[in-house]
This record gives sequence, structure tokens and C-alpha cells, in this order.
Amino acid sequence: MPEKTRFIGQLGILFLVAAVLLALMDRQMLTGPETLSQWPFALLSLLLLAGLFVVVALLVNHRLGALVRRGDDLERQLAQVREECEHNRSELEERVDRRTFEISVANASLNREIAERIQAETEMRQLKRRLELILESAGEGIFGLDLDGQVTFVNRAAAEMLGWEPDDLVGLSHHALIHHTRADGSPYPVDECPIHQAYRDGKVHFGADEVFWHKNGQSFPVDYISTPIHENRQLRGAVVVFRDLTALTRLRTGEESS
Repeated sequence: MPEKTRFIGQLGILFLVAAVLLALMDRQMLTGPETLSQWPFALLSLLLLAGLFVVVALLVNHRLGALVRRGDDLERQLAQVREECEHNRSELEERVDRRTFEISVANASLNREIAERIQAETEMRQLKRRLELILESAGEGIFGLDLDGQVTFVNRAAAEMLGWEPDDLVGLSHHALIHHTRADGSPYPVDECPIHQAYRDGKVHFGADEVFWHKNGQSFPVDYISTPIHENRQLRGAVVVFRDLTALTRLRTGEESS
């Protein structure tokens, strides 16, 4: 039985009991000589109680109906909330799965890139080491220059010929250190230096019957070739290969004397 019907029934029984009690309150209504005159009062009491019952029942019915409708609305809202929650949960799970997949792909790509970079760096170090070994094993002096004429690298043979430690030459101007003066003692302008011209015009330049200057202030005869360095079709500097001609000059001098 619905709660509303059961409540109205209980209320009706309560009013019926109250009516019976009210009718029995005056015992003379049933036994006294004035019984007939008492019946209008009893009948009126019953009608009033019935009217009160109807009013209360209507009010209670309206209230209970409102509560029932409110409960139904709450149930529908709860169902909608549950449906929205389920939809949001499904959508969130889908987003999480998609994001997890994207992160996995990104991690895989990153790991591959890291591995490739490590491999490239390893190969670069190996290549650099090979070049260093080649430079160190070369009998000629070799040094590199940037666009400002500063030494970027120098091999052991060149450093020994010039009287410097290799690391001490890096970052210094080659012309100011080793090519500043001609063999006759006159200044050698840097703009006339073939080595300088190589990293300016991007052409190969040769030098002969010239001198380089030792750290101790002594000069020695050399011949050299200055070759420009290009990277991505842009001029980056020059590399210079030179020979110390002191022994050859002494040999020629001895032959001319004899």
C-alpha cells in the first residue's frame, strides 16, 4: 500500500475514534429524557469532525503529493547526475587512455631521439679523436682560424715549431703572434697576409719565402697553404698547413757555399 493511502487511512481511523468518543461524552444523549434534543449537537459534532477530516486529508494529501513529486524530481535529478557522472567517467577514462598513449608515443620518440643523439655524440667523439690523431701524427704544422683570425685548434707539430703549448695558442690572433713581421724586419700588414685573405675571400692562398715568428722572438722560414673552411655554404674560417724550411734553407746555403 502506498505511504500516502496508508497515512490517510490512519488519519481517518483517528478521527472516527475521536467522533465516537465525542458522542459518548454525554451519557444523557443516549439515556436521558432529553435524548432527542441532544442529537442535533451530536450530528453537528460528527459533521464538523468529518469536515475537519476532509480538510486535513486534503492538506495532507496535497503535502504528501508535493513530497512525492519532489521525491520523483529528486530521483530524476539523481538519475541524470548518475548518467552525467557515468558519461564523464567514460569520457575521462577515454581521455586518460588517449593521453597515456600519447605520452607513451612521446616517450618512445624521446628515447629514440636520445639514443640517436648519444650515438651521434659517440660517433662525433670518435671522429674528433681520429682527427686529433691524424693532426698529431702529421709532420707539418696545422692550425685552424675563425673569421676573426683567432686560433681555434693547433696540432703538436705546429706548437713545437712555434715554441708554444697547444692550449696557449687557442683563442689568440695568429697574425699578431707569428706573422706580424716580414723576413727583412718590416711590418707585415694583416690585410696583405695570404692567411688572412683565405678566411675573407674564401679562396686558397699560398705563401712562400716568408717567415713565422717563434715565441722566443726568432723567425724561421716557412711555406704554407691557407684553405678556407665552409659549412653549409657559409665561410667559417681557414685551416693553415705549414712547414719549417730551416733545415732545407741550411742545406741550400751549404750547397751554394760549396
